[in-house]
Amino acid sequence: MSELSETEEPDSPCGWPLMAAVRPAIETRRLILRSPNDEDAAAISRLANSAAVARNLVGMPYPYRIEHARAWLAEPVDPRGQRHLICRKGFDAAPTPIGVLTLDMRGRVGPGWIGCWLGERHWGQGYATEACHAAIDYAFLHQRHERLLFACRVTNQTGRRVIEKCGFQMVAQELASAVGSGIAVAIDRFRIDRSTWESIRAWEPLRVHNREAEQAEWEEQQAEFQAPVERI
Repeated sequence: MSELSETEEPDSPCGWPLMAAVRPAIETRRLILRSPNDEDAAAISRLANSAAVARNLVGMPYPYRIEHARAWLAEPVDPRGQRHLICRKGFDAAPTPIGVLTLDMRGRVGPGWIGCWLGERHWGQGYATEACHAAIDYAFLHQRHERLLFACRVTNQTGRRVIEKCGFQMVAQELASAVGSGIAVAIDRFRIDRSTWESIRAWEPLRVHNREAEQAEWEEQQAEFQAPVERI
């Protein structure tokens, strides 16, 4: 997960109205990013309860128990933030949870922090990059962010490669206290602004699914199909 740094000065309000917390599911070629719910706590705790996962992150406790997942799910989401359960599409089954992605605002006026982690068995397949591309697109296109931030431990080379593929540039290095070990660790801080994103974006188009709208459209189509036909 990315961590909030108090050294980052908040931006002044941009004047855009605040958007509602993300509700639609976001679809990529191989993934579905959807809002997690209480029933996902067990899956999240299984994925996160890994020394290897915690070692790459600053804010991840270890061991990671279901109580940690429930407490995280109970936290409010800022209207400009995001909270996704990353799910891999299945051929004949429901999508399988493989990790978590967030856009964390922490009540700030300025830019939010992108954070992403995957269960260990899902590493090395490009899922993190694919999920981050989608969340970054949603932040700039639909939530009207002007800048996004990211932080990772200097030893987390995979996380660094992922975020650099998304166009982030390193801006600083500092120390942070790791939740899992309780020791101070070095972290790199990265940033991307809207103009950079617009100039480099070359990945697949964003697909957003509003389930309520799709359900209403389906019901309307069913009503038309079932309506009696006037005979002449």
